[in-house]
Amino acid sequence: MAASLKQTLANRLNALRSTGPKSTEGKTRSSRNAQTHGLSRVGLHPPAAMAEAIAERQSLWRTDYHPTGSAQEWHFDRLVAESVRLDLCEARICASRAERATRASESWDDDQAAAIAQRAATLSQRPEIIQPVLLQTKHGVLWLLERWDEILESLQRLDGWTPETWNLALDLLGVPTSARDASGPWDLHPDDSSAAPGLDLVAQSTAALRDRLDTFLNARDDRARTDACLGLDADDPPALRLLERYAADARRRFSFFLNGLRRLQSEAPALTSASPPAGPPSPRPVRSALPPEPSPTPAAFDRSQPSPPPAAAGRLPMPSQPSPPIAGERVAEGRVRGSDHLDAPVNPAPTPAPASNSAPSAAPTAPSTRLPGGSLASTVRDRLDARALSLNRRARRARAASARRS
Repeated sequence: MAASLKQTLANRLNALRSTGPKSTEGKTRSSRNAQTHGLSRVGLHPPAAMAEAIAERQSLWRTDYHPTGSAQEWHFDRLVAESVRLDLCEARICASRAERATRASESWDDDQAAAIAQRAATLSQRPEIIQPVLLQTKHGVLWLLERWDEILESLQRLDGWTPETWNLALDLLGVPTSARDASGPWDLHPDDSSAAPGLDLVAQSTAALRDRLDTFLNARDDRARTDACLGLDADDPPALRLLERYAADARRRFSFFLNGLRRLQSEAPALTSASPPAGPPSPRPVRSALPPEPSPTPAAFDRSQPSPPPAAAGRLPMPSQPSPPIAGERVAEGRVRGSDHLDAPVNPAPTPAPASNSAPSAAPTAPSTRLPGGSLASTVRDRLDARALSLNRRARRARAASARRS
């Protein structure tokens, strides 16, 4: 039934009156309503005992780790918080195991019987699953023996089976509910409708269960009880397993923050040494004023113009060294090296005209410029001399070896 408009308005007005705590202390308390122990994570507002332990450990460990800078302080604070969380988790785990060991020595049989009764409550719904589980423990077999005793008492009192006792017997035998169609006590012995076949079934079942107890279940239960008294119980409760998981998480986070702090501290000296010194910047270094190397002029590549003399090129003259003859090279006498049949000079150079008597003798004479129509020998000689000056010793040797091979 939908609420009326009047009821809806009344509900909204009542909701405005109850807005929860308004003070900071009340909000802090209400935020911890679902908190059990506060060990799942170190939050912004840890419990008072944990916050006090964290502050105390920070003051004790600061002289050991020496954090400097905001980044190292951040790692150090979380490292300390996770170490306190890990200690509290381990303390609770130890206390829980000690309590379980004490309880096992005091009421082992009662606790096991209660656990078996809780598990056997669903036997009628899933007998094919629950019955094999009950057969694996001493207290489970004892529970089955008690149920067979109830069936025996019913058979003796009523002198036969009832639907309830028959279904209970099938549950104790682990027969699924789907396999019970059209079944009944007559399946035991079709010609005998008395309680005798039922009594034989009860006797056989109880004998098998007691033999199972004497064979290995009693010894297994004694070993489990001894381990539980020592705190070595394999079946930990969910709360204890959760604490183990919190402790493992705190251990991992502690290692993470510790490695981060060590990495920052190892990088700190390198950053300090690599930082530039304080003070005004130094002036830029002045390059040495060396004379630039002259680049070859277009005249050096012009075959129509003779090469300039070494002094005009701006380089120091290289020492003259005898070089092997090159094929086709003409000597100063106008002969070609490497050819014996040429003895006469080819196109001898014309003799320059003497200077006129009117020119002063003290004036320096300008170097004669060879024209394109000059002698072939002088042109080739001048070009080879300029090329020899531009080559180093290794290049000249390579050129000479190539000429000898050709």
